Amino acid sequence: MDMQDIDIDLLRCFATVAEVQGFTEAGARLNRSQSAVSVRIRKLEEALDQSLLIRSSRDVQLTEAGRRLLPKAREMLQASERLLAEMRGPDVSGALRIGVVEYFAPHRMPELLRSMERHLPGAEMSFRVGLSSSLREALAAGQIDLALAVHEPGEGGSLHLAADPMVWIEAADAPALEVGETVPLCMMRAPCLFRTAAEEAMGRDVSLLTDVLIADSVGYVRSAVVAGLGVTVLGASSLGPDVRINRAMMQAYPLPQITLGLHGSDPRRDQVAQVLREVLAQQMPHQI
Repeated sequence: MDMQDIDIDLLRCFATVAEVQGFTEAGARLNRSQSAVSVRIRKLEEALDQSLLIRSSRDVQLTEAGRRLLPKAREMLQASERLLAEMRGPDVSGALRIGVVEYFAPHRMPELLRSMERHLPGAEMSFRVGLSSSLREALAAGQIDLALAVHEPGEGGSLHLAADPMVWIEAADAPALEVGETVPLCMMRAPCLFRTAAEEAMGRDVSLLTDVLIADSVGYVRSAVVAGLGVTVLGASSLGPDVRINRAMMQAYPLPQITLGLHGSDPRRDQVAQVLREVLAQQMPHQI
């Protein structure tokens, strides 16, 4: 069977499972059940007459055929994305300066920005990545047109886009941190909404938190966790094959979620929000 005959949805499921190395997390990101994702992967393997994934009790790895397919699948998904954007996307044109909060999917930020460009082919886009506070300052100063930042429900000028649940994250290959142990924390310096959420969630056990890394960059915090230096609290958009959720910590110390909104009064805001909701639905572990 030629690649042209393969349902694009099968490739999307495969690429997502390959990225997060698990059917459960892939299902959450795609807003489907684990069994539905498994069925789609099986259909793709049958169509290609090759095994694409090696399943174990801990994670999922690519076979040699899976490694060959992954870049081709991504190319087809991006081509499909561009086609849909050109045919049905809003007609947004002219220079468009967008601020993007840095904590959202820090390890996939270039991919996220490219996806925005593909969805808005008529716009001349430029980006600024930073903290919510700095982006809103830039917006007020007229340095950017719109900002994807933390949504403030009671505040005017912010359109709700999606939710990003906070999660306890540790390295995928690290010994699982047990509840009741000292928590080696990699975190942004205060004031930080993730640090505040971690401390409030720990409650009476907050004394177990011990800073092993304080950084000014969310990306650096995540890299330190990947290296096994400690654990952190970030949005679920930060998940990937190199980190995992600590389920025991999530059960003992549940965390809130963050909502993302599009700030600004640019007349193209509603059209851009329509596009960003679609982009975020593809990037977020689950969509609200």
